Amino acid sequence: MSETPQEPEQPDAKQPAPEPSDTQSSDAERAAERSDAERAAESADAEQAAPAEPEGSKSLTFRITPVALLGVLAVIICATPLATTAGTWALLIYLIPLGLAVWILRTRTTFDAQQVVARTMFGRTKFGWDDVVSLRLDEKRWLKAVLRSGKEVQLPAVRVRDLPRVAAISGGRLPDPTTQE
Repeated sequence: MSETPQEPEQPDAKQPAPEPSDTQSSDAERAAERSDAERAAESADAEQAAPAEPEGSKSLTFRITPVALLGVLAVIICATPLATTAGTWALLIYLIPLGLAVWILRTRTTFDAQQVVARTMFGRTKFGWDDVVSLRLDEKRWLKAVLRSGKEVQLPAVRVRDLPRVAAISGGRLPDPTTQE
């Protein structure tokens, strides 16, 4: 007897018929898969329906690279023979790498649409974009913000190469030097 595709399949006598609980679990799995697909579709629809964030709400942070902490580690290693053999007061030599690590981790400048925050090791200066008259390059290639009051605030970790990004986040308050020729 040959089987043809038109003939209905007959269950084998050796195979037991599927139990109702198996079909229910497979239906539950299908429902879970469908609900996952529906959730994904709903979230995609919500993302499309939600208005895009305005560019001004972003912030930009400039820091000293954390790779500089490897230099701090080298200072600790080099200071260890002196600190361990010269007496208990020589342990104070470890304050040097500790200070360097704090300086590296704390020093930063953050720009957002409304304000600029320049954080140094011992303090923080916060001012709005409306207070900024211009940016000035100091002798160490760092940028300084010149405020309306005449005060100059150093912007740690901000270099000349970062000016296009700073101009973009300022919302047009500072001109982009790359477009001016």
